[in-house]
Amino acid sequence: MKRSKDTFKLNYQYRIVPDRQQTYRLNEWLYKLCRIHNLMLEERFNWWERLRSPVNACPIFVTYLPELKDQPTYYSQKRATHWSRESNKHLYEGVHSQVIQEAIKRVEDTFNRFIKGDLNGKRSGKPRFKSVRRYRTVSIPKLKADCLSFTVNPHRRKNGGTGRDLAYINLPKVGQVKLIYHRPIPKGFTIKAALVSHKADGWYICLTLEDKSIPFFKPPEIEATEENSIGLDVGLGRGEAFALTTCATNRSLNSANASPLQTASDGEIEPIQQHYRQSEAKLARLANRKDGKPHKSASRRKLAKKISKHHQKLQRKRKQFHYESATRLVSRDEKVFFVEDIKPGNLSRKNKPKQDKDGKYLPNGQSAKSGLNKSINDAGWGQFLSILNYKRRLPGKLVGRGEAFTEKR
Repeated sequence: MKRSKDTFKLNYQYRIVPDRQQTYRLNEWLYKLCRIHNLMLEERFNWWERLRSPVNACPIFVTYLPELKDQPTYYSQKRATHWSRESNKHLYEGVHSQVIQEAIKRVEDTFNRFIKGDLNGKRSGKPRFKSVRRYRTVSIPKLKADCLSFTVNPHRRKNGGTGRDLAYINLPKVGQVKLIYHRPIPKGFTIKAALVSHKADGWYICLTLEDKSIPFFKPPEIEATEENSIGLDVGLGRGEAFALTTCATNRSLNSANASPLQTASDGEIEPIQQHYRQSEAKLARLANRKDGKPHKSASRRKLAKKISKHHQKLQRKRKQFHYESATRLVSRDEKVFFVEDIKPGNLSRKNKPKQDKDGKYLPNGQSAKSGLNKSINDAGWGQFLSILNYKRRLPGKLVGRGEAFTEKR
């Protein structure tokens, strides 16, 4: 849920069931877009490594000075002659032109975050070349307003009732694709764009909905006081030390012996759900079976797909648990939530190696730290705090980190 240029936007995700020909077309798009992504990124890296240094900073008698070129941009790469349809017909044929432009735009954004940084000046890691298995998303920037159609389901159930009506979405150069319409689109919203993703269990589409009739609403200013504020402490151990009062709710009394995901300042504890820990043994058995199969065999691919589906199930269970926990917190009477300013990525790093004078490696406590890192990643603190920051917007509440809020009201 976001608002830009006085328009209210929502993102709804649905599952699509393409037929054999449509699946072949989408896989072909992913392959060609992956090739275009790597070619565009290669051109930017070549310019960055050869021409980013000033002339007076290079030893001319040693360093080869190549032909000076301008920095590649989104518009230059889109209009370049060597990326034209005539010279790369095999990459452009059958792919929608706006889909190709969106792929080039993704390269532009990732490279700019690497050399310039985001709005806060924080730079991202170096972009890497994509393999076909890692390139899974197709961005369609524009869809027709009447792209979604419905037909009456002719099949009858055992009790005589009819099933859910069949829904189809019209994708450019793909055709009418069957869509599992499990969630109705709110009235007044129109479909603007779409993201088609290939996941472990099938194809999904994320529709961007827009409603221009909703006026811009600025939430009232909220002043944090002791009465309307509450503190949250995320962790892995016992949460009784953080509780400020001994009079806790029935929920915290029943889960007093459990490890909390988050502990409120009034003593309420949310027990942690160790989704990965509970399935760790099963994943290890599947991984051992996969390693025993011949390389590039059909049985090995089937086990790899089974492991991917299991990881996807764990991810969805963890995300659902975080949404339910955030909803319970937002439904409280407090208006301001103070959370820790933590970085889970830094907390789950490996310990630095230790060496003596002779260069021999000494014990650095990494064996014990590995189990802690696994528990931190299984808890998903970062995802929980981001979901809490998302859920608080609708009721007009605030989430603060220490003395500064995460974003402006």
